[in-house]
Amino acid sequence: MEEKKEKTIEKARNYFHNFWYRKASLSNLISEIGISKPTFYNYFKNKEELFNAVMLATYNEFQYEYNMRAKSATSAMEKLDIYIRTYNWFLDNYPIYRDLYKPGNDLMPRWVKSRNSKDLFAEGIETIRAILEQGQEENIFNEELDVEKVALVIYSMITQLLSYDPNNFKKKNKPEYVIDVETIVHLLRDGLLFRD
Repeated sequence: MEEKKEKTIEKARNYFHNFWYRKASLSNLISEIGISKPTFYNYFKNKEELFNAVMLATYNEFQYEYNMRAKSATSAMEKLDIYIRTYNWFLDNYPIYRDLYKPGNDLMPRWVKSRNSKDLFAEGIETIRAILEQGQEENIFNEELDVEKVALVIYSMITQLLSYDPNNFKKKNKPEYVIDVETIVHLLRDGLLFRD
């Protein structure tokens, strides 16, 4: 039963990515997944509950990947680097999270209403806060940083800069805007470092 539910979430992730929320017909979704309506309602109360399950399962993929990669980190700076690069990997592999930031979509308003979105936001800030505190203990990050405030800024910066496409504002016949991971890593590294 769990395997079927996981496959339902996986197929629904692609469906929401293609149609967003409003255009995602529950009947078509159930048909595409290849399950019966009673089976669907055995797993989920409605389309909104399925959407929240999709977003939570997708975010858990990021968290798992980050935790696996961070095991090899030897410093807080390396953990921060891994966090940024893993988030970028996550967005490339699970574009539904990048969809949240596309103009005119109806996913973000749905997602921010859920308790899961609030829990995951807090979890992201907590992860960055722990990295900052570790860096202060290692004497590589400025000890005067207010880790609570800085963690919120860094987490928001990482998620929004990597998720949002600045080319929505690009003028015709101008080169594409590129926000790359290296620039973010260097910017944060220089701003956080302890200097004598």
